[in-house]
Amino acid sequence: MSYEWKAEYRVLARQFLQQHFGGTSGLTSTFLCMRDDYPWGDHRPDVVDSRIPAKNNTEYHGLERYANQYHATAQYEFAYQHWFMAAYWRTVDAESNNFLDATHSKAVEYCLKQAQYNKSLAEWQDHPVGPAPEPEKFNLSSGDLGKKELLAFAQLEAAQAKWS
Repeated sequence: MSYEWKAEYRVLARQFLQQHFGGTSGLTSTFLCMRDDYPWGDHRPDVVDSRIPAKNNTEYHGLERYANQYHATAQYEFAYQHWFMAAYWRTVDAESNNFLDATHSKAVEYCLKQAQYNKSLAEWQDHPVGPAPEPEKFNLSSGDLGKKELLAFAQLEAAQAKWS
């Protein structure tokens, strides 16, 4: 199974952005970023305005947080869509800021693995024949996913407590 970003994915990612956030402006206004600076150090001297990748970072991490929360609550279709949007947002960020290194590529691949895993879970959820798909079949770790689920539940409980 391939976990590389493909140009044709852009159309689907934009559809998901429209569906969940009303487009890119809805996404950017959902995940606010109050940082004025990002500590790039000497390894990113070509970044002209560090506020831009800092904001992008806040947005794709926000999408990933939502994806984990949807996964933890067995809303696998939404988890798939959010992981897919996160892969897209990371790809656009890497392209526009010239972050074409292996670390950024691996992060996009991770998002795509998560997306495919959750898509498979959503399909299984709709037609539960046989055992549920296992994360290892998507080169993911059950232990890592378990930790992410616990964190997602803690985040949801904290939000519920805040609004109660």
